[in-house]
Amino acid sequence: MGRILRTTLTEDQVYGIDLGFPRSGKLLIRNAGSNDVWVAYDRVDAASTTAVNYFTIEAGITYVFDMSQAIGFIAQNQQLYFNCSTGDNVMEFWMGYDS
Repeated sequence: MGRILRTTLTEDQVYGIDLGFPRSGKLLIRNAGSNDVWVAYDRVDAASTTAVNYFTIEAGITYVFDMSQAIGFIAQNQQLYFNCSTGDNVMEFWMGYDS
């Protein structure tokens, strides 16, 4: 079981994406576009050019996380916010878990 999401980020638009997990599994985040993407826990940090509390996912990079309620606590209780300030971009998310 799981969820797969492929979405296009419009330039300079902040997108809140719920990556919450109901049980243990894996989370894959892939920047399938050609632009870097900012990721933050707060909409303001993902949008502001003066923000310092964001993480950059470079173009073509895939991250894999172990997820459960006890470990890998990246975003179970809130959304992550994504922004691409240099052009439109494609992001792919795969949340796989046991049924």
